[in-house]
Amino acid sequence: MTDTHRTDTHRIAGQVGTLLYKLEMLIDEAVSCGAELTAALPRARVEAKLPALVGQHSLDTLTEAVQSLVAARRQTIATHKHLDKVRELMGLPVISFGEEGPKPDTNFSTGATRPDHLRVAA
Repeated sequence: MTDTHRTDTHRIAGQVGTLLYKLEMLIDEAVSCGAELTAALPRARVEAKLPALVGQHSLDTLTEAVQSLVAARRQTIATHKHLDKVRELMGLPVISFGEEGPKPDTNFSTGATRPDHLRVAA
């Protein structure tokens, strides 16, 4: 493998890793937001002094949406495991976003990340 090919392979793997990390973080944020909204709906109904049947359909459909997000999280984790096997087959080093420390600052709306957010794990 030439140095150029190796560099391209590492760059591409880094791009995939960055996108996977971004997806995992966005799904976690969506699950958290959905759970907060699920908790807020019954409280809002009580505060507004509305009958129990008001908002039930919304609560039902929201619960289904949150369950779908949890399923998406499970599938994304499975994808992560599969991609890790591909990484091993390609002989690439383990890249970590630092599970033992804070995650990198990322602006997900623009996709900008610190250029030093990846490191080779020991």
